[in-house]
Amino acid sequence: MHALIGALIFDFDGLILDTESPEMEIWARLFSQAGGSFDYQAYLGTIGTYANASYQPDVELAKLMDHGTNPRQLVERVRKESAERVAQQPPLPGVPELIRTARAAGLRLAVGSSSPAAWVRGHLRRLGLIENFETIVTFDDVTESKPSPEIFLTVLARLNVNAEQALVLEDSQNGVLAAKRAGIRVAAVPNGVTAGQDFSLADEVLASLENLDLEKYFPRVN
Repeated sequence: MHALIGALIFDFDGLILDTESPEMEIWARLFSQAGGSFDYQAYLGTIGTYANASYQPDVELAKLMDHGTNPRQLVERVRKESAERVAQQPPLPGVPELIRTARAAGLRLAVGSSSPAAWVRGHLRRLGLIENFETIVTFDDVTESKPSPEIFLTVLARLNVNAEQALVLEDSQNGVLAAKRAGIRVAAVPNGVTAGQDFSLADEVLASLENLDLEKYFPRVN
């Protein structure tokens, strides 16, 4: 079998594992219980980044509740409940199959995520996928999260490959923008949370990782 040459870079949240919809659903429920309205559009702007202050549901909800509730307590409550739900979930459709196919074809695999290392590595280990990745770059390894290109540029540097030899797989607008700022091609795979975002910068928009044609992006060598 002729090998494919290049690097396939996976986002994590919302691409390998559905970590985004549980948290959004919990925030929406808490706002509803408090008699308020959750700003879905503002929340979507925070997907794919980390420590983004453009929308702070914890602060807004604490104001609604108005009985001494600390925003930090709300964040911890939501993250705890969300983490319990995520811990029961399998990888998203097509993920294990694509990883096997890409490795068998000779591609180098990496993860570039805006989430903390413990979160990403912990779930990849739980799913039995972590050994497939040559390098894993997370928010802990950089100074700026997506849409800054720093995460993806760090992946390229660690792999010692050129941007033209790589393809990023992303589910969010912030992730697509980060990849493009790094000069890397990107295939977007929107999910139920990010489906309404602007993916016009992506080289391709796929319904599922199952639809990705690797030979469209990587040359074969004898």
